[in-house]
Amino acid sequence: MDKDSRKVTEEPLLICPNWTEVRRFTKKKNNKNNMDKFFEYIFVDSGIVVGSNSESPPLMKTRKEIKTEDVRKEYQKLITAGWQVNEPKWMLLRAS
Repeated sequence: MDKDSRKVTEEPLLICPNWTEVRRFTKKKNNKNNMDKFFEYIFVDSGIVVGSNSESPPLMKTRKEIKTEDVRKEYQKLITAGWQVNEPKWMLLRAS
């Protein structure tokens, strides 16, 4: 993997080494809470791969709202552990 593919893109999707779990990182728009106006937050969605060969969209199970500085640490930790940046070939679904 080249160094450019390790950069956080606009809305990256990471997939674990055994292709069973995914994480999506989405920048949160509009911080309305005055207490947090100096911090930016990222939504981190976690899910599982459904079906064989990633033919079906992953089922998103959880969503966390995390400060950007903490997300950068988590992202780097995942990359170091072997997670790969993946371009979704399907629309992501969220569990109800």
